[in-house]
Amino acid sequence: MIIAPICRSQLAGESVARSKPRCSPAGRLLQALLCLLIFFSGKVLAAETLNLWHGYRGAERAAFEQLIEDYNRSQSDVQVKALAVPFGGYADKLSAALPRGQGPDLFVFAHDRLGGWASAGHTVAPIDRYVGEHLLGRFPPNLIEAMTFGGELYGLPLAFKSPALILNTDLVQAAPATTDAMVAEARRHTDRKAGRFGLAYSYTEPFFHGALMNSFGRGPFDRGGNLDLANSANIASVEMLARWARQDRILPEEPSSTLVTSLFNQGRAAMVISGPWMLGEIAPGVNYRVVPLPVNSESGLPLAPWVAVEGLFLSPWSEHPAAAVAVMDYLTSRQSAEKMAIEGGQLPANISAFEHPSIATDETAMAFRRQLEATVPIPNLPAMTLLWVPLENVLKKVVKGAAQPEAEMRQLQRSLSADLARLERSRARGEHRAQMPAWLWLLPAALALAAWLLWRRYRAQLAAGWRTHRTAYLYILPAILGMLVLVLFPLLYGLLLSFTDTTVFNEHTPLWSRLIGLDNYAAILGDFHLWRGQGSERSLDFDNFYWTLLITILWTVSNVTLAVGLALILALALDKPIFGRAWFRLILILPWAIPNYITALVWKGMFHPQFGAINQGLQVLGMAPVAWFDSIGASFFTGLVTNVWLSIPFMMVVILGGLQSIPRELYEVARVEGAGRWFQFRTITLPLLKPVLIPAVILSVVWTFNMFNVIYLVSDGAPAGANDILITKAFRIGFEKYQYAYAAAYSMVILALLFCYAMWQMRVSRTLEATR
Repeated sequence: MIIAPICRSQLAGESVARSKPRCSPAGRLLQALLCLLIFFSGKVLAAETLNLWHGYRGAERAAFEQLIEDYNRSQSDVQVKALAVPFGGYADKLSAALPRGQGPDLFVFAHDRLGGWASAGHTVAPIDRYVGEHLLGRFPPNLIEAMTFGGELYGLPLAFKSPALILNTDLVQAAPATTDAMVAEARRHTDRKAGRFGLAYSYTEPFFHGALMNSFGRGPFDRGGNLDLANSANIASVEMLARWARQDRILPEEPSSTLVTSLFNQGRAAMVISGPWMLGEIAPGVNYRVVPLPVNSESGLPLAPWVAVEGLFLSPWSEHPAAAVAVMDYLTSRQSAEKMAIEGGQLPANISAFEHPSIATDETAMAFRRQLEATVPIPNLPAMTLLWVPLENVLKKVVKGAAQPEAEMRQLQRSLSADLARLERSRARGEHRAQMPAWLWLLPAALALAAWLLWRRYRAQLAAGWRTHRTAYLYILPAILGMLVLVLFPLLYGLLLSFTDTTVFNEHTPLWSRLIGLDNYAAILGDFHLWRGQGSERSLDFDNFYWTLLITILWTVSNVTLAVGLALILALALDKPIFGRAWFRLILILPWAIPNYITALVWKGMFHPQFGAINQGLQVLGMAPVAWFDSIGASFFTGLVTNVWLSIPFMMVVILGGLQSIPRELYEVARVEGAGRWFQFRTITLPLLKPVLIPAVILSVVWTFNMFNVIYLVSDGAPAGANDILITKAFRIGFEKYQYAYAAAYSMVILALLFCYAMWQMRVSRTLEATR
């Protein structure tokens, strides 16, 4: 069709009676080139293109993308495009793109979110019909279990990561066979005064506590997938941890991954429990060996840590599912697994790769391979997402002696069961509302009608104002657009969200199926039960709105009072012509110049019970160290000190500017009349500072009321959320309990409280100005 006209154009001067057209040499060359172009363009169009997202970096990324290139060169039917997504926003990008039919055909992610994705039905697709037994035989049963939900297979495992026991071989030569032997060995190397510990790991994190929990033969869920935290096995695991921390005292206080690594590198931790992610952080001069975790002496079962499985998952919107599974097949083959292990440093899920000589002779890799036999996949049930933070709070309370294991686990069971029931009701309610209520169609029409009526009413004034102030409006137009997009739209969206029951289980269902009216506000403001539990298990409910409001008011009043008072004293001192005044001003402004989250982390380190500078200073003075985050008062004090430190510079600069604007003649006249300094302060300084102080105090109250960084980063609301303020509580409801609508209603209540305060403060200001 394309070549024939070209041939005919070459024959324009010849007789049309000839039976067969002839092309000139140039025409035949052009014809050949076009044939080749059509041939190769057809091949390109015939090739299927698959998008694959992953979060790898460094050597892992290089090895993985090299595999993709090898696959693309090995055949021409499918071309895979790999995209490395920044890990911090990876999960959010998947959650935003896939439910809307966008995003990749394939993606690499940990298996623990599989239950929520599969339940929603629009993020992952089952692959059972594309997978044969030859593929499943590559992987251990526990890794296949991690990729399975509701009896269906949703992906193929690519790699695994689990904790194991890492020994400092200069201190410990033989691997302990039982937990009793491990504790005995840890006691030998523990000297708390010297900051040395026999065993160190992040024992308050549920991921690491899973090793103890699973070794008693039970987990957080029963065989039917129901929450079962309060069984005797789980209680026994918490009791064992409490003995290690409080009686045997072989564990450091306030553990973190950074602290564990630091202790091990300094030779102050004989044994640590960690995973392959720590190996790259071990100092070059430290001799170490990785061994499987020992057997639990009480249960006779090995410590069985949680294993996180990185898998390849299929999007339900992929147009080429069979081709995508073929890519999975290639990437999980033995050859690919060996490449990822040797060049990328992975622990491959295809266990046949461990037979490769380079891997089989690697003692560290083989130790994690042996540990894999005693691991349990992190439950991929949707309810698991709600368990991490509450269980961590329980472990923190128990190891500090602030709660008893059995009572606290039973209370946690009741609390999480209530949260799960609320989420399930939200999901079920959404399923029953398939159609949009008729009255919802009237809402946009009513808003449009109201806007039209307003336009009709004020169009003359608006037109006149536009003609008169057109240039001014153009100048402020960018600011107006910014306010609309960044302030007004989020505010209106949050308000609308607060009238729904949106949770992680139903966030992608239609809005009208989630509307519940004022139920969230009634639940927040109508919760007058400050106590939870019964009898000996009775305790304050730190999740109660009114308790949190009380803490927020105390936090705001104490911070503003101290900050304004100390700033006033410093400003009065620096207002005098003293030696080095400029340098003092510079030094005192530094806390404000440093980002407040950095300052918060520094203060958190200084308040560390064992290694913090404050407790070390107390010990030098012969005083006992303080467990700063174990009690409500001490934990409140840590946040108070940090925030006052941050607030003083701003208030001092504002007050100092106000002092320098007061005419000096007034003080001279007062001194001539015999007025003392206190009288001068009351009658001259303070009244003339009010125009400066009142706006500064209003701003300070609003900032302190919503001071998220200090509370979250310094004390984290310890103990067990008792010192959370309203803004951090809203964050926890939204991003730890995944009750988005309830968190939005919480935020609207905060906004209403601050609005009422601002209105009251403005009225007080006008009254003061009227009485001057």
